[in-house]
Amino acid sequence: MATRRTAAALKAAVPDGGRPWHALALMLLAGIMMGVALAGLHTVADRGQEFASPGRYNEVWQSYNLSRQVMALASTADAVASGLEPPARLKLRLGVMRTALLPLLHTHIFDEQEGERPQIQATLTHLDQATLRWNQELSWQEAGAARQVAATIAATLADQESALHALVVAANIAVATQTDHQRQTLQRTFHWLSLALLLLAAGCALLALKIILDQRRTRRLANDLHQLNLSLERRIQERTQALRDREALLQSILDSSPSDVTLIGADQRQVFYVSDSLLIQSGADHASRFSLAALFVDPAEHARLVARLERGELIYQMEARLCPRAPYWALLNARQLRVGEQPAWLVWCFDITQRRRQQERLTRRADTDDLTGLSNRRALLQAAVRHLRRRRNMPLSVLLIDIDHFKRVNDAYGHDVGDDALRAVANQLRSAVRDPSLVGRVGGEEFAVVLPETTLAEAVAVAERLCRMVATTPLVLASGPQLALTLSIGAAERYPREPLKQLMRRADRHLYQAKRSGRDRVVQSES
Repeated sequence: MATRRTAAALKAAVPDGGRPWHALALMLLAGIMMGVALAGLHTVADRGQEFASPGRYNEVWQSYNLSRQVMALASTADAVASGLEPPARLKLRLGVMRTALLPLLHTHIFDEQEGERPQIQATLTHLDQATLRWNQELSWQEAGAARQVAATIAATLADQESALHALVVAANIAVATQTDHQRQTLQRTFHWLSLALLLLAAGCALLALKIILDQRRTRRLANDLHQLNLSLERRIQERTQALRDREALLQSILDSSPSDVTLIGADQRQVFYVSDSLLIQSGADHASRFSLAALFVDPAEHARLVARLERGELIYQMEARLCPRAPYWALLNARQLRVGEQPAWLVWCFDITQRRRQQERLTRRADTDDLTGLSNRRALLQAAVRHLRRRRNMPLSVLLIDIDHFKRVNDAYGHDVGDDALRAVANQLRSAVRDPSLVGRVGGEEFAVVLPETTLAEAVAVAERLCRMVATTPLVLASGPQLALTLSIGAAERYPREPLKQLMRRADRHLYQAKRSGRDRVVQSES
């Protein structure tokens, strides 16, 4: 509960992950204000550079210069017209006056005066056109023509005194007006720059406030994290101790288990636990070298166990032979589980060797005739069925055998001698066939032989050989007398898809035919 409360406090203390735009907005605002301030400073620097550059606003001086040059040109024109100066002097003065005129023709200073600009422009245009014309007409080689041009220049320029005065006044006013406009523009720039700096200061103050708040929140968060860390460490220690106690309890339970146990990773590499007996049986000297596969006598049984576990099956009472050094039968129970995050297998092994031996003894007693040691009727039929399943398309024959006049032996010598006679015949039959498990006692003195992969003709040959062997070999019994016995045999071959019981009935009918025909013979068909 304490950990949950601390986690809740941390969640409340940590800034909302969806509100980082506050800091981004402040940073963006600060960036914009810094950009505006830099732009304003750049503008002020440019304006200052313009004001500080030499030759700025030369239009006033140019207007005064033009006025002086016009007056000088008029004076020179009067002198040339009077013959006091040569025409070359007028030509030179006209060039100087035009040089003073050209800068004012291309200036935009008079754009500041909307009212007087047409008059000023007309004066400048008139002077430009007149000087061009005079320059073309004036020739210092012809003195008379030069005097006429000089007189025209003097007369024309005498009327321009007021216009030139107006030009000088207009230049002064235009320069003053432009300077005033630029001053106002610079003042506005300073106002905007002051506002930007004020906003920048405000943004910096907000950013500093947020940094202070974040630092306080960070310190509070660090304190909460420290408390949470202490709480988690205590819980980890408690959990670790609990896990150790559980591991110790599990270790004691597994050590006390009457069965052999191993807990191994699903990759069969990491061994969490293995009983000492299983460790010895696998041939490993340490648990880290234990191998589950080394326990099994038959690798196929290990592969079958692993396949079932990998499919997630719960294995219950699977029989397998373990310990190749000293094989024994074991009953395996296994299941999947997890050790931490790793999948693992828990396998129990119960030694069932004694039970298996007892079961085998019971099976042998159930399938064996106690007197002769041959297979009884049920076991013989099962063996025949197994051969039929393995070799469906192969021939199979059956011999049904009866000892002739066996009742006389019992009546004359007693049942003990009769039993000895049955055992002697059983031994002869067992030695005469390839597979003794296919020889069985099916009645009192009746026997049966199953001959797989044998045709009827081959079965009759075997039957006749048995008849001759028994008839020509007197039986020397432990009780003393010698008995000369004969056999009656009925032979039959299985038809395609014929049931085994039907085959046995046909062989039985052939046996009775042999008895009715005089005994000591083999009959293979009904007469």
